[in-house]
Amino acid sequence: KYVLKNEFFRDLVLSICMRANKMITDQHSMFREANDPVIYVEKKREEYYSIFQKYCHGATSAVIFGEIICQKLKEPIEQSVYKKTARDLTDEMRSNCESLNGNRSNLEKHILKTLVEEEDFDKYMNYINNPRDHFKSFIRDEVSRYITDKFSVSVLPKMKENIELLQQKIMKAAHESTEHVQVNSGDVGLWLKSFTQQLSDELIFSEKVFSGVKHDDVDDFKLLENVIRKELTAITGISSRFSTETFPANLDYKFRPDELLIDHFCQCCWVQCPFCKATCTNTIENHHGDHSAPFHRITGLKGMKTAGGIYADWSITPDLSELPYWKWFVCTFQKDLEKHYTALFE
Repeated sequence: KYVLKNEFFRDLVLSICMRANKMITDQHSMFREANDPVIYVEKKREEYYSIFQKYCHGATSAVIFGEIICQKLKEPIEQSVYKKTARDLTDEMRSNCESLNGNRSNLEKHILKTLVEEEDFDKYMNYINNPRDHFKSFIRDEVSRYITDKFSVSVLPKMKENIELLQQKIMKAAHESTEHVQVNSGDVGLWLKSFTQQLSDELIFSEKVFSGVKHDDVDDFKLLENVIRKELTAITGISSRFSTETFPANLDYKFRPDELLIDHFCQCCWVQCPFCKATCTNTIENHHGDHSAPFHRITGLKGMKTAGGIYADWSITPDLSELPYWKWFVCTFQKDLEKHYTALFE
């Protein structure tokens, strides 16, 4: 039985207010960045100055519009290449990385092996008490190690290959848009619509980004295509800035290889046996029926045993395993366990 004091409610209200404050502040910053004309103009300063310079040097409308297109493509290209490389790398690790090329049981074997090698009691208790968090941490470490070890032989070549493929698709879209306009006697508006539609599956890129950009007088589509080909080489040089540090930093969090693998391995049941803290092996979270595990652990990992309540939610069948792993753990860390649970082994 618990008694909730006034301090608890005070701290709860403060915590809720702090979360709400952060959310509102973040939303305000995003709204302002998207709608404040001063911020918008500041961000566009270099782009507009570059256009002004080219007009002063007598550049044609097709040349200027081609360069604007490539400027607008820069960020979507980088996002697409990083995202595609992350997916390719995730698939490679699912095949080639020994700890990640099987199911959750296989991954757990590698986790247990690593724990034995490190002989760190605190890490063991984190694994026993918070298995999902420990799995996530282990996966992140494995991915980080793999990226570092395989960077030059696998990660960087994948990045360069994806850049080349995207370059080819962009130029193909530009060429086919030129042909489409010529066949249909269209204008630059038709060219732009065709170009953006062909790239919509690859890039977050639409006609809307060109609102406010004057291009009505563009009529030399072959020249426009050639300008894009020339400028595209410069903006796709992102592999030169690519490193083990920038790769995860430039990726959207949910597309990082470690997060993709965590989603793959950790979308399952994590309910622990109330007797020994073995984790249910059902692959569906919030599944119907009793929880179960093929092997249970030795006495002492949870501190004590009782019955009733949540114990009825488990189907525990006898197993003939001799539990050498967990016997070793209890023998090795007996004093640590007694101190942790403030109890003694009989």
